[in-house]
Amino acid sequence: MSGEFYIICYDSPSNKRRTKLHKLLKNYAVAVQKSVFETFLDKPTFNKMMAKIELLMNTKEDSVRIYGMTRQTQKQVKIIGYPGILLDPNYYFIAGSQPDLFNENGDLNTEEEDLPEWL
Repeated sequence: MSGEFYIICYDSPSNKRRTKLHKLLKNYAVAVQKSVFETFLDKPTFNKMMAKIELLMNTKEDSVRIYGMTRQTQKQVKIIGYPGILLDPNYYFIAGSQPDLFNENGDLNTEEEDLPEWL
């Protein structure tokens, strides 16, 4: 299994910077809410993303919070509603892409062996 699981949250009073942050993060992560993203990243990719985030933001006005989680901790995350849980740490992000969180029937992909017991 490659990469660590991250939850990335951001806010900015500037619509322009907020939009730029959103567009940047779509290249690295899946938007699960308007300003919350989830992803699996290896250390070099994480560092590259962080450098780009720091260039975009105004640290006196904007806030970016990144929570790194182990696979065991991720299993304890409780999700109610759409879009479900990001399951595939081996998924590669391509600018503007989204992973397939649901199967062809529109149901949550539950074929992952180590899903939380409550799911």
